[in-house]
Amino acid sequence: MPDGTDYKKLDTHDSWDDTDRKITQMGYLGWRPRFLECLNKPAIFTTVFAISNFFMVMSYGILSMILPTLESVFNLNSKQTGVILMANDISGTVAALVIANYCSARKTRWIGMGMFIVVIATIIPASTTLFAEYPQPRNHTGATNPTLTLEKESYGVCNETNGSENGVDESEGYAVRNHKYYWMFVFGALLQGFGAAPPGIAGATYMDEIFTQKQFGIAISLLYVVSFIGYPVSMLTGAVFLQYYVTLDPPEGVTFQSKEWVGAWWMGMFFPAIAVFILSFFVMLYPRQMPAAKKVLKDKIRRGITTVLEKKEELGRSLKEITVDMIPAFKRVMKNKALSCLIVGDIFLFLQVGAYSFYPKIYALIFRLDSKQVGSILGITNIVGFGVGLIAGGLFMRWKEWHPKRLQLIYSILTLAATPFALGMLLYCPANTYAGVDISYSEILDSSQMRDPTLIGECNADCACTTAFYQPVCDGNLTYFSPCHAGCMDVELYDEKVTSYSNCTCTESRAAKPGNCGGECTSTLWLSLAITTVSTAITFAGFAPHSVVYQRIVSETDRTTAQGLRQCLTRILGTLPSPIIFGYILDSNCIVWRTNSNGDQGNCWIYDVDKFMTWFMVVQIILRIMTVIFYFLCWWLFPENCVVPEEKNQMKLSKFVNENDSKKENGGEDSDSAKNSANL
Repeated sequence: MPDGTDYKKLDTHDSWDDTDRKITQMGYLGWRPRFLECLNKPAIFTTVFAISNFFMVMSYGILSMILPTLESVFNLNSKQTGVILMANDISGTVAALVIANYCSARKTRWIGMGMFIVVIATIIPASTTLFAEYPQPRNHTGATNPTLTLEKESYGVCNETNGSENGVDESEGYAVRNHKYYWMFVFGALLQGFGAAPPGIAGATYMDEIFTQKQFGIAISLLYVVSFIGYPVSMLTGAVFLQYYVTLDPPEGVTFQSKEWVGAWWMGMFFPAIAVFILSFFVMLYPRQMPAAKKVLKDKIRRGITTVLEKKEELGRSLKEITVDMIPAFKRVMKNKALSCLIVGDIFLFLQVGAYSFYPKIYALIFRLDSKQVGSILGITNIVGFGVGLIAGGLFMRWKEWHPKRLQLIYSILTLAATPFALGMLLYCPANTYAGVDISYSEILDSSQMRDPTLIGECNADCACTTAFYQPVCDGNLTYFSPCHAGCMDVELYDEKVTSYSNCTCTESRAAKPGNCGGECTSTLWLSLAITTVSTAITFAGFAPHSVVYQRIVSETDRTTAQGLRQCLTRILGTLPSPIIFGYILDSNCIVWRTNSNGDQGNCWIYDVDKFMTWFMVVQIILRIMTVIFYFLCWWLFPENCVVPEEKNQMKLSKFVNENDSKKENGGEDSDSAKNSANL
């Protein structure tokens, strides 16, 4: 803009007309009551949107907490659960391509509709609990002591009185029969990806219009703090819900320690969906542009970020104009070399994100934790890491108004600094030694007999044990797959909880205790969590600068297009293949698979922890290094001048003035517009 412009006299009626209540006032269609205007403020919108994101993230995050339960109940392996996660990204990619341009004019409407679709997408897989079958203890009414038989089989001990497989009748195939509902999870994930796209594309862009750059930094940080806390909170609530039986009324003889126990996985999906449903209507009340956006627009025009004409074009484009401009808009942003490097860096970053869905399963595996412990520990540490990092980043942005290029350098340095701390996951408990897997039963009972290990040996051959349920027991330093595989005949209870197993034919001491051997390695666990929490805090401290860079690396009109391109490419090349990659790493290091009654292979029970963690960390570090390289390339290529070049700015303003002068000659310009043209 010319240096002689009087910014105090600059008006923005050419961007939107104050007399049009549909643009600046809250409401639906013609219903725009005055009492809603007390809510038409940036801070209140950010609060509502942040809470909405919190519950949406909860609905996404709960899936990682309940994955082991879903694998068991619906007979899924890690590759199939990876497909569920991948389906979310497939639809999200398509949605990002299609609606990126359409979001630019009516952002809050698109956000609200996206939230409503997320609700439907969450309810569909949760509703499978109404149709799915769940394991039931077998009641032998013909036995001399039916109660004793029921009790023994419920706790998975060897029962030589029957010739069928231990503790399982025709219901043993329940997981195979439930597998048909797998596609409801895939369909729900497809819908969820489509619904999540509008809030992701339009949310930050709408906030950029109602906050100055200094305010935007702290606002986006608070948004991320509240949103990302939804992920660890979903772990905490998921751990609580899994303590309740799936039908809320467990069958007789089934307790939390029973092999037939299935936690209420659906509750963690259902309750966030209700909250998102209510908030979606509230978000759609907000107008196309808030009154507060005028002040922000003046500031952007003063700094050369945009022009009055650009804002007028963005808000006034028809559906046809948006459609026609879609391909040219994508071409414009793809020619931006700095943006291209930034998106490639994000692709490598999002390739790492797919591992987060498996974190509860991985931590339970490497630290021998149950679902409640995993949810509590990861929930608390993630809240600390996310919260400290995001708040620190927001305060840093609040400190001063940074040039976007310098912000990109800061984010690149933070990403590099966080990389060594990711190695904290290499600290984990020593792997268990499994009887029948690492050492044969004959060698346990007689060290002179050396044979190849198999889960079924002479000592438990008459027990008809299966791998349908995993219920580890320990004797000395050896872990057995289940009490049945240990050959245990009797179980001892105290207050309905198993204290020990006795009369075991495959153990050296003739007894066994429930759970894995080795106990808890608490010091290693907390040291590993402390290191990875530091990594999380450093990484998330850069999210606020990262968001500002995306808003300034392209012109004002192309912001939603750039966000759409980013979501499209990071999903299709990042989060889409990521679950498949890490699911493959998990499954390729499986030692013992679940075998169904029809002979089909189900989910994995026992992994080679050392091999898995080695490959896991090698892939993670390579991806992090590539992320850092492209972030620094983005900084190197980032232009020193304003995002909207001065020449382009002046050209658009000149065109705008000429158009207004022409309208004035024809008598088609109102007095306010004439005044603005004279000022310009």
